[in-house]
Amino acid sequence: MKMRILFCAILILATYSSSITLAAGSADLEGYELRMEFIESSLEENRKHASYWQNGWVSFYAVSTVAQTALWIDADNSDDSINYSIGALKSVGGLADMHLRPHPGRHGATPLLDLPQNSAEQKREKLEFSDALLKDSAQRAASRHSWQPHAKVIGVNLIAGALIAAFGDGGDALASSAIGIAIGEANIWTQPTRPEADWQDYQQEFHATEQLKSPAWQLVPIAGGLALQGRF
Repeated sequence: MKMRILFCAILILATYSSSITLAAGSADLEGYELRMEFIESSLEENRKHASYWQNGWVSFYAVSTVAQTALWIDADNSDDSINYSIGALKSVGGLADMHLRPHPGRHGATPLLDLPQNSAEQKREKLEFSDALLKDSAQRAASRHSWQPHAKVIGVNLIAGALIAAFGDGGDALASSAIGIAIGEANIWTQPTRPEADWQDYQQEFHATEQLKSPAWQLVPIAGGLALQGRF
């Protein structure tokens, strides 16, 4: 009996594996086309906002760095020198952050255009990369609701204000902290927000397809025994 069950399981799996590959190929192709169309459309629709946000804030921090540095060099007293030097350092930090963590959607769907899709493996790799790009854009949008980026903005500016107060003027410290926090919060809240909703729509629309592709095993009854059935 055990040998019969084992033989049936092996036979079913072998037949199943060879036939399911052909069936999955056409299903994957249909799902691939629909998913890529959704992702590319979302990325392109959010490209302008993401690009404006990225380039706008890079320009702002660059100009601020130059201006604060010039004022620092031209300062005629130690209080102003401390205030402007700390301001320049904060601007450099903001500029570095924009370059180290650029918005994932700033180029729209352009990064996907040159990726090959001539085989099933290439299509799978392209879809994984596209999924990640859309998800990264959504996570950036959702980050505005998290406490971490706000805590970072407040913490950096409070530390900067404390340094100004310790080595310079207390009034300058208060103004620098308040302005820095306002600018940091503006940076967070002006990020594109639509990718978050797009990612949720994408998950809802293609969730069933993803579930069908997930591996699963079960025993199924057949004439005279049991067979192990797999889904890939």
